[in-house]
Amino acid sequence: MRALKSSTMVFALAVAIIGVTPQSTQAVKPPLLFGTTGACNNVLQGGPCTQTSELVQLDPATGALVRDIGPVGFTVNGLAWDRHSKRLYASTAIGDVVFHGLITIDPNTGAGTPVDPTVHNFGLDGADSPIHSITIDSGGNMVGWYDEFPPPLGVTDTFVTINKKTGIATEFTNTGINTSQNGLSFDDNDDLWNIDASRRIGPGAPLTQTAFLLNPTNGSASRSVQLTPPLDAALGDFNPANGLYYGLNFVSFNPTVPTFIEVVDVVQGSVTTLGQTVDGLHTLAFAKKVK
Repeated sequence: MRALKSSTMVFALAVAIIGVTPQSTQAVKPPLLFGTTGACNNVLQGGPCTQTSELVQLDPATGALVRDIGPVGFTVNGLAWDRHSKRLYASTAIGDVVFHGLITIDPNTGAGTPVDPTVHNFGLDGADSPIHSITIDSGGNMVGWYDEFPPPLGVTDTFVTINKKTGIATEFTNTGINTSQNGLSFDDNDDLWNIDASRRIGPGAPLTQTAFLLNPTNGSASRSVQLTPPLDAALGDFNPANGLYYGLNFVSFNPTVPTFIEVVDVVQGSVTTLGQTVDGLHTLAFAKKVK
């Protein structure tokens, strides 16, 4: 009886293991990687944008083009997926001849629509503000950034919070950080990171690069991480599948130079090149599968 009981227990245990194995080993589908091409390549001359953006889907394993989704109808300078509402948002450039502010993008067609066409410049007074690098946390809170360029003496970059329903921004000036060609993104833990471009601190100095962990309420830095090797990784997003930041290495206002995707590990402080991607790619955003 003891042997029979032991055999029965082993069999039951085997059945239990077999029963849970298919679920525990089921492959998890990777998130979709969206991007937009087209930048305001006339901005240095202060003129209107001569390009509008195209929404594309990319292979997150290689950076290669999967499909060209369609024209946005606006010049995009920031892209973000809202995990809370399952919507794709974008900011548009100050030189956009149609609308400068917050838009949504249909991920199936690429078509862009202003959140409120009457809210120009994110509802901010004064000169147009080049808000870019928008990002959204798990609760649906949107923030953004803009570089003070060239920075006036004693003035640092500006952080903004953005109301997704109205498209109106609230500014927090003088964050204490001066960045350029940077990327702002929440990771899956809702930590907010700003990945600066590579730079030389003084003539003949070696290239350095810094990732800043920011306070999501006002944009001030709580700590910084030095990145090695220094490789520009602008206008990117964290991949929810592996917790790494993917950003773009491109030459501003020159879409003829090849563009690469760089992968940043903010924990280890390392940067690796994923590969060459679509020429003229200007933003990135990860999203779960769109039905």
